[in-house]
Amino acid sequence: MPPSVLIIGAGMSGLAAARRLHASGAVVTLIDKSRAVGGRMATRRFGGGAGDQGAQHISVRTEAFASEMARLVDDGIATEWLRSQSITRPERGVESRYAGVGGMRRIPERLAEGLDVITTTRIGRLSFEGEHVTAVDVDGGDVATAEAVIVTPPLPQALDLLEASGLDRPVDLDGVGYHASLTVLAILDAPSGIPGGHLAPDGSIVGWIADNEHKGVSEVPSITVQSTAAFAARHIDGDRDAWATSLLEAARPYHAGTPVATHAHAWRYAEPTSTFDEGSRRIDAPVPLVLAGEVFAGARVEGAWTSGLAAADLISGNG
Repeated sequence: MPPSVLIIGAGMSGLAAARRLHASGAVVTLIDKSRAVGGRMATRRFGGGAGDQGAQHISVRTEAFASEMARLVDDGIATEWLRSQSITRPERGVESRYAGVGGMRRIPERLAEGLDVITTTRIGRLSFEGEHVTAVDVDGGDVATAEAVIVTPPLPQALDLLEASGLDRPVDLDGVGYHASLTVLAILDAPSGIPGGHLAPDGSIVGWIADNEHKGVSEVPSITVQSTAAFAARHIDGDRDAWATSLLEAARPYHAGTPVATHAHAWRYAEPTSTFDEGSRRIDAPVPLVLAGEVFAGARVEGAWTSGLAAADLISGNG
């Protein structure tokens, strides 16, 4: 019988691991600090419209993930939004990019169906007693207990959790850096007019602009403006209103319409600067404990999903 498993983090890695373990008969509990599942696959409703404020689309590189996306497309949860040249792998040529129908969060919400998920709960440490592990929140309260645990937050947060739990921080993981990203959503008073619904400007502090109305996320004109990594590194700890204003001003030449409502969000751990090709990482602990996340299987959504499956296999003894 598979062990009962706690999964810290209900992003793509945590959800992929949970679904595989749940399908094998394991009792799984997902715990996330946010109000909703999905991590950076986030959609926000505001000002009478909506916008994707994290991951903007999903690319597919492996047959296994292609099958997963095909199921989501067949179920009406995902759709091919655009086709574009691969930047990181030019030899792959033009690739399909998928998005959630009605917003990127629709995808993790579907993956979470039927699972035991606890949200708005920040875990401060793990407590070990015999063959069991208990997740303890930042206020010292016991949240849930199981026989194994998968930890999926970005590495700096995951390693802090290990340390707070009396476990060693793996030396080779402690130095991994992350690119930050700053995002502004804007409801416009007129359609954006962005050709094809997306644009990656050259020579700008803006790294990406997406038309959420074109994408089918918003019923009214809405855009997502994301910064370059360099701009985010300079301003991640700065005044939110100041950097949001700078991004909107820099984006102005690339779209029509004027913002009538805005929302800004900072992603400190948007993308790892380097990755490990190992799927997931077992940690020496009193119970089976595995680290997972895109940093272990290639950045982006597919890497997070792949790592989650690898972590589930390690926990169940199939990896």
